[in-house]
Amino acid sequence: MLKPKSPFLFAVIVFIANPLLAGSFYSSRGIGLVHHFVSGRSAGMGGVGLTFAEPLTVNYLNPATIVDIPLATLSGNFFHEATDLKSATQDAHISDTNISGFQFVVPLKQGRFALAIGVTPYTGIEYSFSGRDTLGVKRYTEFVSADGGVNTGFLSLAVRPVKNLYVGVSGLFYFGTLRNFWRIVFDSSQFLNTQDEVSRDFTAGNLRFGFLYKALPFWNIGGVMTPGITLDANTTIILRRITEFTDFPDTKIDLPLSLGFGTSLEIARKLTVGVDYYTELWSRVNEDGFKNNSQRIALGMEFSGRGGPRSPYFSRMAFRAGFFYHDLGLVEPSGEKVTEIFGSVGVGMPIKWAAARLDFSLEAGKRGSLATNTFRETVIRVAGSITVGERWFYRGEER
Repeated sequence: MLKPKSPFLFAVIVFIANPLLAGSFYSSRGIGLVHHFVSGRSAGMGGVGLTFAEPLTVNYLNPATIVDIPLATLSGNFFHEATDLKSATQDAHISDTNISGFQFVVPLKQGRFALAIGVTPYTGIEYSFSGRDTLGVKRYTEFVSADGGVNTGFLSLAVRPVKNLYVGVSGLFYFGTLRNFWRIVFDSSQFLNTQDEVSRDFTAGNLRFGFLYKALPFWNIGGVMTPGITLDANTTIILRRITEFTDFPDTKIDLPLSLGFGTSLEIARKLTVGVDYYTELWSRVNEDGFKNNSQRIALGMEFSGRGGPRSPYFSRMAFRAGFFYHDLGLVEPSGEKVTEIFGSVGVGMPIKWAAARLDFSLEAGKRGSLATNTFRETVIRVAGSITVGERWFYRGEER
């Protein structure tokens, strides 16, 4: 069979003369692109938010921050993403709309203990390449594609042991499927078209640790750490119209140690400024394409009137802006690294009839560069989050 040694290398060859359809070309390496998400509020601030801890801010990355949520709170998120891909000779456009996780927080003792459960995507793969070639005198079209990703279910517990210190731990459950497809379609009916499907299913457990320290009433410091782990994946190979093979040794998928640190300041109770740094130590693992440690630096700000329930609606809204720079840790076969830089704006709108808020954000940026990389991807992402809180376990006054 005419299988390419690597979908990535095959794509580099065929893209010169053939169109590309993909969520991202760079998701074709390893386990795909890592999905960095802290909260709906943070998305409009460049992803800053490791130290944000307040009602209606549900933090997905730092479990310590949920202690400051006084109500039973549910948060759900979605996004729409449009990507334009460009090489020296070709253009393509892709769009995707999807749900990006939920989290449910229950305060066990207000201001002291909290519990949370939820699901969020960790990585995603989505690409499709095609190319024309000849076998002898017979022309055929070859297709290489993949989809799937790694998802994370979590159960978090947070506690405030002393006045200004919060600590938390999340039990993580990784699960998902990565599927790769290879298909040959001959122009002549004298040859049998074929399709191979390689599927890897996996599950594994891990932990994430977080802390938050309120150094001053207006100054927060925090961080998170997730140990590295190896996922054991069950492999299935299906040869369409021929047979299915399932008796394969488990393959290994290595996830790296990750560390994040951040700080935020509240100025005059209306302006919040935050800075985050997050890294994944890919250089310590052996995943296809990931050679360097990924590094993400973000800066964001929010202005809010902080109006009370009876204040004008506009004074209770929040307006946000930020940007981030991200070295993905990916290295192309040419030796060049892949980076992305994005700017974002956002708005938070309270819902009158409940302790609730709608958060919307708009991110725009580019991934890769035609000067150094095979592709440049221009991305516009619209994200939304709804957070609703309700008082539970409340006993009214006895008469």
